[in-house]
Amino acid sequence: MREFLLTTTALTIALSAPALGDTVTVDGNGSGDFTTIQSAIDAVPDESTILVSPGIYNETIDFGIKNLVISGTGKDATETVIDGSGLKSTVVRITGGQDESTVIRLLTIANGDAGSPLPGNPNILVGGGLFAVDSSPRIEFCRFIDNRSAFGGAIYLLRSESAVADSTFLDNFAFADGGAIFAFQGATRICRNLLAGNRAVNHGGAIKVVLGESYVHDCVMEGNTAYQGGGLYWFANEDTTPLEMHGCTIICNLANKIGGGIKTRFGFPAVTLEETIVCDNDPDEIDGPYVDLGMNALCVCPADFTGNDVVDGADLGILVAFWGPCRSADCPADLNHDGVVNGGDLGLLLGLWGPCP
Repeated sequence: MREFLLTTTALTIALSAPALGDTVTVDGNGSGDFTTIQSAIDAVPDESTILVSPGIYNETIDFGIKNLVISGTGKDATETVIDGSGLKSTVVRITGGQDESTVIRLLTIANGDAGSPLPGNPNILVGGGLFAVDSSPRIEFCRFIDNRSAFGGAIYLLRSESAVADSTFLDNFAFADGGAIFAFQGATRICRNLLAGNRAVNHGGAIKVVLGESYVHDCVMEGNTAYQGGGLYWFANEDTTPLEMHGCTIICNLANKIGGGIKTRFGFPAVTLEETIVCDNDPDEIDGPYVDLGMNALCVCPADFTGNDVVDGADLGILVAFWGPCRSADCPADLNHDGVVNGGDLGLLLGLWGPCP
């Protein structure tokens, strides 16, 4: 009899619990399996799928240690919103070592404020919309709107191999760096995104990438603002792989100091540009080294040191004044970025002689 009761109890529990890889639904109106996303996360086992009905969900969510797929069910991300208004925290936290089987899809993540404490430095808050550390989720077909934090207004990725793709980032803000996306170390793939109207007080109005092996493909960065690197800021050291940019459009961004479109560090591995447009950024297009791999439209005039839209005798005089090994990282006359101002740079200047294109 006791064995029968135990068997019956175990069977009841097994039937009531979601199976591995099960699919559950969330609907704030009560017609789904759960009414909040976090309650679904807490209930399901690893490798489950959570389908979220259209609506506004005023909550923050934490994946714990589970690999999950969380997807809106509307026709696009505008219909299903995770709204962090008033909650003073990152909207989505993924910090349990998740791999790329974890997916966030067809969701708007909005109004995240403050962020999460940075590991090792808890006084710094990062990732207003999403924070991932030592985890590599796929983020696709999402919208990040009006999120705020010190670093990574919308997303902060630390030691991550995440893919951020086919998504829109609008009007996010960083009190320091990375108005929309801040990727630190790792190998983040940032592809086919629109980033517009994002702001950072210091570096990277749209994106800041620090170290690692990341790449940025087929993205549009327009109307973003920062002190340096209105569109993108790339921070490298001598051991870093160059940041690869392919098929991007970087236009109408603003830097209050330098690098309206792109800012890179002199003396370190450069950004590589291919099939990319960098134009109409203010006060300049690119500050720092870059490698032109071809098929680009770069509205740059690197030999116009005086900023008067013409390469002339005044610019030649400046080049001669810098002649020899560069004495600091700020060496504008080193046009070929080889660390010395010499005949190679003179040849480039003479090839650009006359009005800037």
